[in-house]
Amino acid sequence: MSSVKISGDTSGVITLAAPAVAGTNTITLPASTGTISLGGVTHLGTMTTTSGTTQTITGLDFTELNLLIFVVAQVSHSDTGGSRKLQIGIAGNADFAVGDAVANGNCSIGQMIFDLRSNIGHFAQSPGNTPITSGSDFVGGGTGHLRYNIGTNLRSSSSTSVSCSWESSATFDNGKIEVYGLK
Repeated sequence: MSSVKISGDTSGVITLAAPAVAGTNTITLPASTGTISLGGVTHLGTMTTTSGTTQTITGLDFTELNLLIFVVAQVSHSDTGGSRKLQIGIAGNADFAVGDAVANGNCSIGQMIFDLRSNIGHFAQSPGNTPITSGSDFVGGGTGHLRYNIGTNLRSSSSTSVSCSWESSATFDNGKIEVYGLK
């Protein structure tokens, strides 16, 4: 096995090793300064949904991403005027209602996977559940698909954002949304 060793400035060594039978392969390094990621999933940020009407993560670069993953963790609102749908906005575009409406006192639990190449997303959601602070439970609920800004190249967004809100500008009062990017 052949290898190349790169020493750290003050300590340590990185070894790039080829298998004994390597075939003929090419690894292309980026033509810019940066960090090479050892994983395909990157945590883009957390939208804390305990107050306010809109939460946003800014300064995102979608040019190397294929999928966005939104993990909705017990997100609820304080609007006593009725049930509201959670809304998600991608690449600075308007928030779009997804899933089933959630009544005051209940929360949305789910996961949305959004393909930046086709602008199609899938939201699996359990909308009518009381938040819990300890223990475990299994919840079921609605599921749906999002077609968002079809015909727009969202992958060309190099300085953009994602956001969330409730319909009718309801105020968040619990939970968070974790956002991940997948190459």
